Amino acid sequence: LKCLLLATPLRRSASPCRGSLPIVGRSSRELPFAMAGPAHQQNLLPRQTEMLQSLQQNDPLIDQVVVYSKFVVAYLLQQDGANPGWRKANIEGPVYVVRRRGTPRFQLLVKNQFSTNDLLDDLHPDWELDCQKNYVFYKVEDPSKRIRGLWFHDDNERQRIEGVIEKTLKEVRSQPAEPQTEPQPQVMPAGKAEPDNQAPDTYSYQQSATAAPQDSIMINTNSVKLALRALADDDTFVNMVMQKLKDNAART
Repeated sequence: LKCLLLATPLRRSASPCRGSLPIVGRSSRELPFAMAGPAHQQNLLPRQTEMLQSLQQNDPLIDQVVVYSKFVVAYLLQQDGANPGWRKANIEGPVYVVRRRGTPRFQLLVKNQFSTNDLLDDLHPDWELDCQKNYVFYKVEDPSKRIRGLWFHDDNERQRIEGVIEKTLKEVRSQPAEPQTEPQPQVMPAGKAEPDNQAPDTYSYQQSATAAPQDSIMINTNSVKLALRALADDDTFVNMVMQKLKDNAART
């Protein structure tokens, strides 16, 4: 990633490190402390509480703003075509690193002040992070997505945000991978009627047919209904019954 960034500098008219990008005239800052979720909102200043509540309108699972900066400009790296290089993503506004109560645990969000087209990325152990003066670059885990660049007016601000992102990535990488589990079908308890708004549960019958032999088998009205429904859905069984009926009709 570092070699690639050095080979394709951000461009407008000259090197970005010489301050060729326009100064946007907006101050930016990092919050002096992370903003907690609803349980601790009484300790936050009104402005900070308003900011957190605004983010929670779009994502109720956000419970903390880890770091915040008032203004960045987002860029994307164009690597193919006749003129490769950095291109503005038409996304400008405040940047947040937020913590969530669900998965993904952390996200980076640039809230676009021009439209609803925000930049939202999940912090992932496979992220690659790099920087230049006034810029933070990161490559996400999805190889089909372009490398991102964030421009900061103040390089001290950039260094603070970069440090928090690096620290958060270390936390993400230290967490064990969550096991991917498939939802298990639920077997209807014996004697309990099926809900009217659900399709017939044929899994219970199929599972009992392949289960290990038991010392005793309980037969009740519900299990008979399930067995008959499963047979009615079996084309082979229905065809066999139809053939028997035709044979009997031919004999008579």
